[in-house]
Amino acid sequence: MMVITIILLVIVMLLIWRVSIWLIIPFCLVFGSIELVYLSSVLYKFKQGGYLPIVTAAVLLTIMGVWHYVHVKKYWYELEHIVTNEDMRELIQAHDVKRTPGVGFLYTELVQGVPPIFPHLIEKIPFVHSILVFVSIKHMPIPHVEVSERFRFRKVESRTSRMFRCVARYGYSDTIEGAKEFAASLVEGLQSYIEGGHFITNMQIQETEAEATSITDSNTRTRKASGSTVYIEEALTQSETTDLTQPPISSYSAHSSGRISEDQSRTIAEEKQFIQRELQKGVVYILGETEIRAGSNSSFFKKIVVNYMYSFLRKNFRQRQKAFAIPRQKLLKVGMVYEI
Repeated sequence: MMVITIILLVIVMLLIWRVSIWLIIPFCLVFGSIELVYLSSVLYKFKQGGYLPIVTAAVLLTIMGVWHYVHVKKYWYELEHIVTNEDMRELIQAHDVKRTPGVGFLYTELVQGVPPIFPHLIEKIPFVHSILVFVSIKHMPIPHVEVSERFRFRKVESRTSRMFRCVARYGYSDTIEGAKEFAASLVEGLQSYIEGGHFITNMQIQETEAEATSITDSNTRTRKASGSTVYIEEALTQSETTDLTQPPISSYSAHSSGRISEDQSRTIAEEKQFIQRELQKGVVYILGETEIRAGSNSSFFKKIVVNYMYSFLRKNFRQRQKAFAIPRQKLLKVGMVYEI
């Protein structure tokens, strides 16, 4: 267990603290040699009880390996079945989606695009809240994130759809607020985003976004084919910096130069008032309850790992609504099966 702790500490030093490799090597040599001495003493007394810490470490390592393996497979599944703006438009038109009063927060792990749980929801129940926000909570490799820099927004489909993507960024020392405070802060950030005129875009920007999404899709599939799992974290970082941190160029230029027309100013004011009215009608939190199953062509070992071991861990894992402090009376769960 102490050897595992050193390995995890080295990962933290590399990815979070950004410590030089020339300082990490002496650290590993000094503490690694000490741990080897302890490990040799355990092995020397293996039959007299030294096997117990080794078995405990093996169990912990197996749990972490199973969890990481299935979590990576799940993330790749969602990336491969991501819903683009064009698919969203066709989906809404095909099912004649109706809008219900209130604000809906749909939680997803994807930083960009719409998760496959949304089409599944629309196909079963063709109703969406008047304002729908796809919320992703990401923990950054820094201690704290400033409140003014916490939320990053982007529109989904078109301005009239009133659907947005939002990445809520927290440092590893930050704590997530309660449901009421979180909703108020998110809506305040959304109104600031709308007030900046960033959601007023032209067709050229929409085409640019669609092209960027297709390029990202192609890159992710290429990297997946090469067997790289590290790219998941890279994709999260790159997506946050390129897709959500920068507002559309034309909107930003118009706002910064004071060239927003009277019609656009009126539209912005109407949108802010509409959001405030819908917020008063209530907030609903939507969580995807995804069941991960191994495909029919999977090996016997993979079926054991995914269908039994991961399923057991998932059932005993801390529920997300408790982690996000979501009140039960405002929670809506949507079930879906992923075959990986």
